[in-house]
Amino acid sequence: MVVGPSGHDARGVADHLIRQGIQGQSAYTPLQVIKLTYLCHGWMLGLYGRPISRQPVQAWRHGPVIADVYHKVKIYGREPIVKPLGFRHPEFDDYETNLIEQVLEVYKNFSGIGLSSITHEPGTPWDEIYHSQGQNAVIPDSLIQKHFAELAKQ
Repeated sequence: MVVGPSGHDARGVADHLIRQGIQGQSAYTPLQVIKLTYLCHGWMLGLYGRPISRQPVQAWRHGPVIADVYHKVKIYGREPIVKPLGFRHPEFDDYETNLIEQVLEVYKNFSGIGLSSITHEPGTPWDEIYHSQGQNAVIPDSLIQKHFAELAKQ
């Protein structure tokens, strides 16, 4: 099954990332999973013009967050997530699979704080929405897509 422009449930994307981390002997913390899920979403929009996740991204105090992912992983606090969430595993198409692999390759060694600092830089979608519309405002996919498409050109 290939998912069209509506994307997958973000919790399934997060669960896939968690499984990849565990298989690679590198369990991720909740903060890493939250930010990696966002980065997968952003790069999918920027490179292919479609979302990998169907839930909205919000501008929380500590950066861009997909609330459903946060609520699923928050029980781990700052500790690594050492077992899958048990959420339905999405059937990714080849573009999505390749993109997730690339995101993990580029960002896998960043701490949660390191990933958070990337998503907080001036000029990022989070920065623009948080400072213009306030905490918990939805960051439009169109803004995320524009930002990551510009990053891809660099």
